[in-house]
Amino acid sequence: MHSLIYKVFTRKYSLSLQADSLLYLSDVIKQNEMTQTDAAKWLELLADTWAKREEGRPLVELAPLKALVAAVVSGTSNGLVGAGDASKPGSDLFTVIDAFDVPAWWYDPGKKMFTQPFTEGDILSSAESKAALFRQRYDLLRQRVLRNDNFMPVSFSDQEKDRFYKLSTIDSLQGREGEHFLIFGMLSQLEEGKMFLEDKAGSIELDFSHMSKSVNGLFTESCFVLIDGYVEDGVLKVEEIGLPPPESREKSRAAFPNINFFGGQPSLRTDVQLRAIEV
Repeated sequence: MHSLIYKVFTRKYSLSLQADSLLYLSDVIKQNEMTQTDAAKWLELLADTWAKREEGRPLVELAPLKALVAAVVSGTSNGLVGAGDASKPGSDLFTVIDAFDVPAWWYDPGKKMFTQPFTEGDILSSAESKAALFRQRYDLLRQRVLRNDNFMPVSFSDQEKDRFYKLSTIDSLQGREGEHFLIFGMLSQLEEGKMFLEDKAGSIELDFSHMSKSVNGLFTESCFVLIDGYVEDGVLKVEEIGLPPPESREKSRAAFPNINFFGGQPSLRTDVQLRAIEV
């Protein structure tokens, strides 16, 4: 069972188990005579709940693990039952989270992970906060775009994929007129009557008169977009424009399994149980 525990906790959820925690889980599985399938489901529920409740704590220690095992519904048929029976909806289904209690997660593009700022936010923020907001928005959306299959470099194991989209930055366009580029940035009106595309490296004026076909989407100032085009006389001639591709909740959670973005104590119920109650 040690290999199964390691597969679920460490490989899937990036959690490290102390030796006594590993032995404890193995003993619980043996004492309840779980099958391989039941044990996998139970471990999945434990690891997922730990990741939700203990964000920022990748080390699974014995004491909090025992408390978690006592509280979590195992989802198996072997009698490991705790609080949160899905057939009896209770007060844990709804939680009111104060706006000031929501964690202030900031994405660090250098570390490729979320961190929390050292200073607390204020209702009346400084002037620098507005620029920081758009920089953070840029980093958040860009990392999601780069995680999309169409933007991931071709690997040797992926024989069916023969190409991928490569993002360029505005500062890399200098001296390369006539070449085609795909750029991610924010629409802005730096001069009256003229639209520009901005990223963290610079800005460039846009010309939409060369667009080859109609596009779908609502595009406004301060909207982040993907633009395909070429540079001529210092102006980016736009041929296509689109919004960043969406990402499913499952893929976002898989990318950052240990982050509780909303704060509060997540429900101990599984997604399947919550959907059953909702129906």
